[in-house]
Amino acid sequence: MKADSSSANEIASIKKAIMNFYHEGHVVADPDLYEKILHPEWKFFMFDENNNLKIVDKTEYYSWYDPNTVDSSLKWITEFHYVDIFKNNAQVKLTIKNQRFGYLDYFNLMKIDKRWWIVHKLSQPLE
Repeated sequence: MKADSSSANEIASIKKAIMNFYHEGHVVADPDLYEKILHPEWKFFMFDENNNLKIVDKTEYYSWYDPNTVDSSLKWITEFHYVDIFKNNAQVKLTIKNQRFGYLDYFNLMKIDKRWWIVHKLSQPLE
């Protein structure tokens, strides 16, 4: 089924927001960029090194990033696998990686006050 122009515009809007704030947040390790796309109630669901479920909030997630220690030699690549939108809800599957590591991420997004916010993230290391 071909997306209508409004759907195409929304997909482009979501991709732009993810690239500007999530992707760039990784590039420069800056939590201030994440703050522009992660909803205040955002949660990250993942499995730890022992394969136990771990739920991470924004405070913990932000503590993993420090712009003063960014490795500028890393070349980050974000590849979108799909963006699925229904009304004010969306799901995105993407890969974000660099020369050292990468992740397959699933985002649930909601459009609130005319702005797309990531409300949940599921992630799995590529290796």
